[in-house]
Amino acid sequence: MRTVSRKKNNNGKRLYTIPELLGLTGMTRKQASYWAQIQLLNPRMREPKARAGSPSSFYSAEEVVKAMIICDLKRAGFSLRQIQQVTHNLEEHGIRLDASENYLLTDGYSVYYAYSNNEAVDILKHHRQMLLLVPVHEQVEKLKKVA
Repeated sequence: MRTVSRKKNNNGKRLYTIPELLGLTGMTRKQASYWAQIQLLNPRMREPKARAGSPSSFYSAEEVVKAMIICDLKRAGFSLRQIQQVTHNLEEHGIRLDASENYLLTDGYSVYYAYSNNEAVDILKHHRQMLLLVPVHEQVEKLKKVA
């Protein structure tokens, strides 16, 4: 049985290999390579002296989550150009995808980021246009309390 050694970055956080990235996202090696080339995904660490068959690029948890979201957006029909704009705007707003408990939403035309149960912005078009989110479950709970 082969032993797998887990790579960690300087902060002691786990890094993920390309095969792990591909397995989690369903993307191809060619996509991973191209997305790294256009800086849509950025390996956290590279092993220039890696032997053939050994991992040479390692991705942080944030980059893996980002790759998963990119793949979801691609499957939803968004172009790479639109996805690059979304990732740029998320970074500009200081939104870390691996630490978020919020949502990215799409109607097929744009991508929205929900800051809370009541606040969302169009992150693709980068408008500070607020959207009203009505938490239906809260309304149902209120109704149950008086029933």
